[in-house]
Parts: sequence; structure tokens; C-alpha cells
Amino acid sequence: MQTPKKVLTIYFKFKPDGFCKRFRLMIEAFLDQGCQVHYIAVEPYPFEHKNLIPHIMPTPMKSRESLAFWSYFFAVAPWHLLWVSLRNRVELISVGSPLYACLSGIAKLVTRVPLVTFIFITPNSVAQWRFDYILYEKIETLMDKLGLRWSDLLLANSWGAQSAWKKVYPSTPIEVFPNNVEEHPFEKKKQRQKILNEFSLPKDRFLISHSGVLLKRKNHDCLIQTMALLKGSRAVLFIIGQGPRRNELQSTAESLGVADQIIFTGYRKDVIELIQGTDVFAFPSFAEGMAESLLEATTCQLPCLVSSIPENMDVISNTEQHFPTDQPAVLAQKVERLMNDKEYYQRLLAATQKDKNRFIFDWKGRFYEKVLSLLNNSQRA
Repeated sequence: MQTPKKVLTIYFKFKPDGFCKRFRLMIEAFLDQGCQVHYIAVEPYPFEHKNLIPHIMPTPMKSRESLAFWSYFFAVAPWHLLWVSLRNRVELISVGSPLYACLSGIAKLVTRVPLVTFIFITPNSVAQWRFDYILYEKIETLMDKLGLRWSDLLLANSWGAQSAWKKVYPSTPIEVFPNNVEEHPFEKKKQRQKILNEFSLPKDRFLISHSGVLLKRKNHDCLIQTMALLKGSRAVLFIIGQGPRRNELQSTAESLGVADQIIFTGYRKDVIELIQGTDVFAFPSFAEGMAESLLEATTCQLPCLVSSIPENMDVISNTEQHFPTDQPAVLAQKVERLMNDKEYYQRLLAATQKDKNRFIFDWKGRFYEKVLSLLNNSQRA
């Protein structure tokens, strides 16, 4: 079997989110097999390996999120990719989205190496949630189309994502390769008591958890409105994570009179440990890929309630655990019933455990097998 000795990837900067966790696993899948991985970014990634080689692309912009930065990045990155590809004689390019596949197009066409592209989000997600510019959306649509066309292997991380892309590009072959999750043993009562002690909460509190970056598409407003409907109950909501909407969300909680029932933890290294100590996990997103935080929550011995978007329903299949993104009253009813109906609680817990088992497998090993199959088919062709 032909194995790639040198692999190239690109992502502008590493962030503490689910996408980057999966992106890192992709890199580690190659490193574990002895491959040399070259990456292009505007700043070094926060992890090292003897075979992980950074190529830092200089940028005159201090902001890494502005329209000016992205205009510069889109203009320069394709040529940087070509230069690194030729200089290091890479044998495979592997990226995390059709947009980055488009940026890799010139390098692929010149070097004629295979291009593997992951699909973690729905079409136009970057434009929809980062900028309010129609022109940017049109540019992203064009780049996505070219990225799909130039890719030799397209892997969607959920059936929902595959369906969304196939609706726009029906003739494009896209394979579903779902995310996985690892399960770790823990003591539920011990983790719960740890939370009660840290936040000085009474023993009878019903603890609701949510984790994720505080962005508009995460729909935290639904959670806060749900708590407003549960005002005065023993429910306490933990919003775990940081992001640009924190002050706005805290103000909303105060205006609705539920600030004392909502705890904004900010960034935490012990996210999983916090969720393990809670009673239910709520995930109301407007848009997701197959969310890492949701998958991890399924291992925490608690029911998961999710918004009824395809990507969330791919993970949590029981319809009793779904709620519309714009109906906090439905979520509030489910939480209230979980607080008071033990049989209902156990039924949703069992359903969550069953769903979890579908995603326990060797993701890195299976991904590398797919890459080897692609390379061998390319060699025979």
C-alpha cells in the first residue's frame, strides 16, 4: 500500500472549539502513521510534534476576524500553499472545508496530488454567521463550488451535513464519515458534589449544562428565555465557554430576572468534568456540524435535549429529546418534566446512552484507511 510521507494542510489559526479538535485529530491520524505534516497558518498551533512543521503566513492585520484580513488571506493563501507544496514535495493535501479546498486548488492542479476535504458545516455557514455581506456569501458559494469540484475525497461528518450539501450540489459525491467520541469512567455523585461546592449551591438544585463558544448561531437566547420560564424553580443553568456575546447574554439574563439562576463559567479546562456533574445537557443551536460538545455530553450519564436541526438529530435520535430553535417553552416543559418525573428522566437517559454507543470507534484509524484507499485507487488510475 502506498502511504503519504508528506501531507499539507491549512487553517488560519487554532481555536478552542469543536472544529479545531477534529482538525487536530485529522493531523494526528497522519502523525500516528509516521507522516510528516506541514501546516499553513497565521500563527503557530498550540501543540507540537517532531513531524509537525509550521509554515507561518505573514499578515499585516492585527485582527484575525475582519473583512480586510479575510480578503488578504484569500488572496495570498493559494500562492503560499503552492510554494510550500512544491518546496516540500507534498504527496497529499487534507483540509477541513470546501472553502479551504478551493484555496488549495492551485497547489493541487500544479502538483497533481490528491485532495481530501472534510465537511463539518452546512453551505455558506462562514458568510452567514461571520459577516452580513451578500457579496461575501456569493464569494463563499463560488469557492465552495470550486473546492468540491477539485476534491478527490469528500467526507461529511454528519448525514444532515451531507443532505444539506447534496441539495445544493446534487451531483457531487459526498461520503458520510461521522465524528466519534471517547468514553471515560467517572463518579457522577463526586462530580456533582464538586460543582455544588464550587458554586455554593443547595443540594436540591437541578443542574442544566451547555458548552460552546458564545456566538449567535449557538442560540443561547433560547436557554436564557427557557430559564425565564423556569424562574423561581430549582433549575440552575451553566453556560460553559467564552465568546463575544457574553456581556450581551448576561444583560439579557439580568433583564429577565434570572441572573441568579444562570452561571456563566467562562473558559474552563474542565468542561467535561462540569457537564458530568450536571443533570441534563441542553443544546439549542441554529446551525452545527456534528458538534463535539454534544457528542462529549452523551458520555456524561445524563439526558441530552437538542434543537431539531438535522445535525443534532443525527446524534440524538429520540424525538422526545428534540425542540424547535424558536420555542423555549417546549424546552422549558421538557426540563420541568425531567426535574419531576423520574421515569421520564430514566427513559431519556437510556435513549442518550444508546445513541452514544453509535459513535464509539477508532476515528483516526478509519480515516487513515480511507486515505490509503484513495491513494491506491489514484495510483491504479
